[in-house]
Amino acid sequence: MNNIDLIRQAVENAKDAPISKGLSNLIQEFKAEKMAEDLIVEHGLLEATQKEVEDEVSEFASAEDKAEEDDDFDNDENLKDMKLVSPLMRSIFED
Repeated sequence: MNNIDLIRQAVENAKDAPISKGLSNLIQEFKAEKMAEDLIVEHGLLEATQKEVEDEVSEFASAEDKAEEDDDFDNDENLKDMKLVSPLMRSIFED
């Protein structure tokens, strides 16, 4: 039996084999991505709706608010009271 016959036999055997749910989901995702890609290639990008723009803006705003809340996230030395630092340490930072 040559390699072509082995491949042909493997393909015939695989036709009736059940597909796992994970693989089936992956195939469906690939099909959806391909359909979206074909739509964009054929018709170009679709215009963003006002709701989509507002959603993006609200995400940016919430990220900015979170950044302001976390300004001391790594115990930043710029936020320390330098009067509490030893004289030796202060001399290092003074001009």
